Amino acid sequence: MDKEKKTNNRLAIILASVVGILLIATIVVLVIVLTKTRYQNVTDTSNGNGQTQSNVIGYEANVVTTDEETLQKLVDEMVSKAAEGTMALEMKTEAVSSDGTNFDCYIANSVSNNYDMFVVIYLDETQEELYRSGLIPLGSRIEKFTSSVKLSPGTYVGTIVYNQVEDDQATIHSQVNIGLQLIVQ
Repeated sequence: MDKEKKTNNRLAIILASVVGILLIATIVVLVIVLTKTRYQNVTDTSNGNGQTQSNVIGYEANVVTTDEETLQKLVDEMVSKAAEGTMALEMKTEAVSSDGTNFDCYIANSVSNNYDMFVVIYLDETQEELYRSGLIPLGSRIEKFTSSVKLSPGTYVGTIVYNQVEDDQATIHSQVNIGLQLIVQ
């Protein structure tokens, strides 16, 4: 059991790291795209034949800044916001039931998260909502849930929607969808 818990913890850490890296990479690409400008040389030169060549400065309207200090401040703010938006996931990717209604599971709100959350479990085939949790505080978990739909013996594919909520408990801060295998024995 401890080995399985360690494996699940490693999976959660790896998943959170990958999500964080992808988020930071996306922000860096956006900053580069938004700040990319087309410069033309601004020179007045004589070409030796008494003729003067003059080039005009070109600019793009979507440029945020070309000042390195301001650009660094913007990048730092975006990275900070991205780090705030990451969500560490702790879960088992399967839930098991012997009666088709009561499932054993492991779905947790990691202590490394910043927000309380609730989860909703859907049956992929029909998009039926099987379960909606109450608020899950940081460090808390769900080890059992009762499905609103009785499932016949078999294996089903479901989705867990993790919903982090702001302090007002009404505003969703972020969402993540994760696959869940539902096994009815």
